[in-house]
Amino acid sequence: MADYSKRPIWQWIAIYAVVGVVIYGAVYLFFFNKSGYNTAPATSTTEVNPTLIEAQKRGEQVSVFLTPSGFVPVALTVKAGTTVSWLNQSGVTGNVSSAPHPTHTAYPPLNLGNFEAGKSISLTFNTPGTYKYHNHLTPSQSGSITVK
Repeated sequence: MADYSKRPIWQWIAIYAVVGVVIYGAVYLFFFNKSGYNTAPATSTTEVNPTLIEAQKRGEQVSVFLTPSGFVPVALTVKAGTTVSWLNQSGVTGNVSSAPHPTHTAYPPLNLGNFEAGKSISLTFNTPGTYKYHNHLTPSQSGSITVK
């Protein structure tokens, strides 16, 4: 009879390596590769859009959220007379300032300044146009408001 329990050490290392690669691949496939790994929740836009549609009908208030990854939604279209509120959900102090960085000269009323985590700031847009803004403290975070 053959004794199968006495394998050379290199075979055991190879077996454990193959098992490890298979487990790693399974974890990656099931947890990280769901149509592309994305740090932002896929439902963010869906949750905001019904609010946008209703607010645009009434010319009321629309919210933009400052998250750790930036503004959500990035681009927004509203009717004249709509108030846009930026709510800071980033966990750190944020800022809303008009483009371009660092001069903030494109639309001075949009230079709303700093706002702490959990707080909000607002501006009513009465004049049609496209207004670009950014987080002065993290300039790569930017967005735009188009007023019709």
